[in-house]
Amino acid sequence: MLLLFLHSCVYALPRVVLQKDRSTLSTTANVQMHVDGRNTGFSGLSIIDDMSYIDYDPSNKIPSKRPNVCNDCVCGIGRKTRIVGGNKTSVFEYPWLVSMSKQGIFYCAGSLITRRHILTAAHCLEGFETKSIKLVIADSDRTKLASTAIVRRIKSVTIHEEFHTYNFNNDIAIIEMDRPVSLDSIVRTACLPEDKAIDYTGAMATVVGWGRTGENKPVSDELRKVNVPILSQEECDQAGYQKNRLTDNMFCAGYLDGKRDACFGDSGGPLHVKGSYGHLEIIGIISWGRGCARPNFPGIYTKLNNYMGWLKDHLGNECVCPPPHSL
Repeated sequence: MLLLFLHSCVYALPRVVLQKDRSTLSTTANVQMHVDGRNTGFSGLSIIDDMSYIDYDPSNKIPSKRPNVCNDCVCGIGRKTRIVGGNKTSVFEYPWLVSMSKQGIFYCAGSLITRRHILTAAHCLEGFETKSIKLVIADSDRTKLASTAIVRRIKSVTIHEEFHTYNFNNDIAIIEMDRPVSLDSIVRTACLPEDKAIDYTGAMATVVGWGRTGENKPVSDELRKVNVPILSQEECDQAGYQKNRLTDNMFCAGYLDGKRDACFGDSGGPLHVKGSYGHLEIIGIISWGRGCARPNFPGIYTKLNNYMGWLKDHLGNECVCPPPHSL
């Protein structure tokens, strides 16, 4: 698996992982991808039940430009999977999850947000030749392609015009697939943030992915999830990161004593909260952090609320599915 490292250990790492033996690949701004020959993928750490969530306060409202809304589908609803005493989950619980691989090397994730488009992190695409990237939807186990799996290639990518590789500000990108997918009971789109929900401080959020189960632990071939609390801006500012690396387009989630976190390989994947109709909505994109679950270094996420207008501008006439109004 290839790991992204900055030249100095004092800096944080984007959470990309590539697998198999490859020579070092360079990207922009002093970032290198180094070989890690272990069989790796995305990761979360623990099973989550319905009581894991803390309601956030939706009282703050701001007007915003949003993507067009479809009238023939719903977003953010999956099938529950429970494994007593375990920590695995199923792609059917998160049917918008997308794995990304390049020349057979799994390295990032994304979320299906329309029939044609995938939301991911800019650093998962910046500097990459996109023709060889494979996108897989509706498949939990990376070691074998399920009968439900849908494979697509990339038609085009849109990386945020002001993405910066120094501090990963504006770490957001859209993939347009070569062909649309059909939405059904197996494949659904993710919900974007509700217009009124702008402050999620104190909410318990869910990270889902196939990456490492710890900074120095092996990765999972099967989809996993972990729940982490969303921290206040004050808590984030008081964490161990350099202040000039944090911007208003980011937020922190995790435990300051280092209990659980996203890890290498989780880049581009979603951070969810439970919405007002019981659905899950994506409020963050897994972006970067120092190591995994280190004390005083919570995970850093792209704040999706800040990009609703940008998404509308770049999704064209494609619509997004609304949340269900009743379950």
